[in-house]
Amino acid sequence: MTTIIVQPSLENLQQFSDLFDIEKLLQSDRALPWLLANGWNYDDESCLIANIVDESTSLDQVWESDEFDFKALSDKDQEKLHQIFEHFYL
Repeated sequence: MTTIIVQPSLENLQQFSDLFDIEKLLQSDRALPWLLANGWNYDDESCLIANIVDESTSLDQVWESDEFDFKALSDKDQEKLHQIFEHFYL
């Protein structure tokens, strides 16, 4: 059996998508796969956002986080995140 370690970026997800089931990835209980599948880079910012989502108990708690200023993001990014967050809290 061969193990392939891939830096988790959108480009790599697309390149290696035949090696895994994208639907299972998107059904993950964690936020990070959703962020990566929606064009976010694998970096400290996306990991921080994922941790905030994973540790929060409500959508309001995420948006009001002291750890990350979601209001500083562009409207497009805020809308994209809102759609992802709704998956976890609705």
